[in-house]
Amino acid sequence: MDIRQLYYYKEIIQQGSISKAADALHIAQPPLSQLLKKLEDELGSTLIHRYRKKWQVTETGTLLYDYANRLLNEMEDVKQRITEIENGESGTVHIGVSSSCSNLLLDYIKKHRLLYPNVKVHIHNGNSEELLLRLEQKEIDVAFLLRPIDHTRYDHILLKLQSCRAVIPAAWSDQFPDHEVTFKQLANPPFVMLAPLEGLSLTENIASAFHHHQVQPNVIIECKDIQMVIQLVNKEVGVSIIPIDYLTTPHDLITLKPIKGFDEVMEPAIIKLKDANRSVAAQQFWQMMTDTNEH
Repeated sequence: MDIRQLYYYKEIIQQGSISKAADALHIAQPPLSQLLKKLEDELGSTLIHRYRKKWQVTETGTLLYDYANRLLNEMEDVKQRITEIENGESGTVHIGVSSSCSNLLLDYIKKHRLLYPNVKVHIHNGNSEELLLRLEQKEIDVAFLLRPIDHTRYDHILLKLQSCRAVIPAAWSDQFPDHEVTFKQLANPPFVMLAPLEGLSLTENIASAFHHHQVQPNVIIECKDIQMVIQLVNKEVGVSIIPIDYLTTPHDLITLKPIKGFDEVMEPAIIKLKDANRSVAAQQFWQMMTDTNEH
């Protein structure tokens, strides 16, 4: 029993006779009669009681008709959805995002939703190593992360560079009266250190900068979660240094200040495997990113 047989059987039942079904299907009556007989033999059940000029669909015949109706409708739905996916009208984009770039994703997702409202987006969180592995295994289409040192295997779009700032509890502002702060000033209060983040050299560079200025920070907490670092500063636990773009909402209890002699930046990017076969929806997302970040 195949889709073609079910389609012909459905037409027989709907037309009420083999002759009318044959006319509607533009085929001869004998093959249609043979098809009905073959179905009955295969199922071991009479589907239609046939009389001289009358017939009656049996209980099993009605059951098969309902099944054929559902299956054929589902097949049409699948064909329609495939067409929409191939045309880029629907489908799914799998996006990986590292914690170091999660704040950059939101505006792009909003824009994508406006352009392609019927395309689903699945967001996969992970560190850079995990996301690169998922790209290799074709589990995700693109990844937002800090640009890998070895990026020859990937196409990439550089995003906005993220500058670093000192974050200080507003209540401690009198300790930092100038526009800029120095590493000597930052070495005095308790310091919340951003722990090594996904292979990022920021933590090492901060430590090197303190050493260069011949001071040692009073590190009381190390934390990989930047938002947690911000909250700790907000609670007056200590001061810290973070990429400025992570402070996505105003904090009345936090003050941001440039750091004298420290121009460290992070280089976020969206990447994909070179020459990878991707869905139309994934290609459209990449094109949107390309168009948005053209300079």
